[in-house]
Amino acid sequence: MGTPATPGRSARLVPYSRRTTGALPMTSANTPEPGFVTFGVLRTDSPEAARRLVGLITGEVDRWVRHTDGFHSARTHVSLDGTTVVQWGRWADEKRYRDSFVRHPEGRVLHTLGERPEVRAASVFSGFPAAGVRGPAAGRAPGLVGFAVRRLTGPESARTVLGLLARSGRWKRTSPGFISASPYIGPDGTTFVNCPMWVDRDAYDSYMKHPDIAEGLEEVARLEVAPPEFLLCTVAADIGPPARDR
Repeated sequence: MGTPATPGRSARLVPYSRRTTGALPMTSANTPEPGFVTFGVLRTDSPEAARRLVGLITGEVDRWVRHTDGFHSARTHVSLDGTTVVQWGRWADEKRYRDSFVRHPEGRVLHTLGERPEVRAASVFSGFPAAGVRGPAAGRAPGLVGFAVRRLTGPESARTVLGLLARSGRWKRTSPGFISASPYIGPDGTTFVNCPMWVDRDAYDSYMKHPDIAEGLEEVARLEVAPPEFLLCTVAADIGPPARDR
């Protein structure tokens, strides 16, 4: 789920809405899952602070968030250096996310995470998934999850990057231990977030050694207006709805 960013604390809020962009054309990659997805990124001052945030977030998700209308799942990640927490959430749709989470009377703890003194910067991205790529390990639990945030020149660039991702599926679909890559597009088509997943570090290292990686990154770089942000994380918790709500 998203954790609102805090003004004045190097925070950045990047919301997404179908109403402002319309749906981008689907590529030849797999059709995205329906729903509304949010990411909250919390950069802390130490691994100890990040561990405390993980406990706080997962406690709140288990206590009330997972019981709300429209909630599908939540996954808490920690960067490999231990200092950044990424909270991912999927909802049935944007309306139920806003009604059930943003306006929930129990939401103060999660809504004000960016104001905590140990949080150096907080940002939120939310939106709808575009077509991604599934690998040979699809369906397996992720050992490593990447979050690549790219600032593009415009909607046409986003379409081009989606096309490049679809083309890369020719080798990614056979890359050992690769689970999937799930892209998301920002409100005006200038923010592109890709979330690849692998079963373990060996799978990630093998993937990154593929000869097409460098060429693909060069092609994407031509469309960017700022350096990309990339986080490589492990999964700290994965929480779904109560069994009776499934």
